Amino acid sequence: IDYSTALQTLKVNTLGPLLLIKHLTPFLPRKSTSLTSSPSSSLPTLATFALMSARVGSISDNNSLGGWYSYRASKAAVNQIVRTFDLHLRNMSGEKAMAVGLHPGTVKTGLSEEFWGNVREGKLFEAEWVAGRLVEVLRGLEVEKGRGRCWDWEGKEIAP
Repeated sequence: IDYSTALQTLKVNTLGPLLLIKHLTPFLPRKSTSLTSSPSSSLPTLATFALMSARVGSISDNNSLGGWYSYRASKAAVNQIVRTFDLHLRNMSGEKAMAVGLHPGTVKTGLSEEFWGNVREGKLFEAEWVAGRLVEVLRGLEVEKGRGRCWDWEGKEIAP
């Protein structure tokens, strides 16, 4: 474990989302805010604060591989941030806003390039495709079922 690399991972994956919450929360609706939505919109019908998580951040799903200490810890922290921020949104916004975590799977980018050879066939996704899938997942979430949880690109919940 390299201290500098671990610290950078935590800064980007954990502190970055916390700062987004700090600066974007004022733009989220309050309970008293009137929301209008267009039925033809491709966006979710409520304000949805989505943070990028990863399946490897699931403590209960970490059964066989181990490793990736700082990355796993940073994504587990993101899942806790999602849960905690969603509890805040319940009080501030009621059913007009929710927070969720999203797991895109392995996306074909420079960030994941070193792992491409280990990815099962059909599980290495183009960024545009997975972005569309994640928007569909968000559109399909009902506030009480979806809020404060982490979801993968197939719309399946990832246990904490």
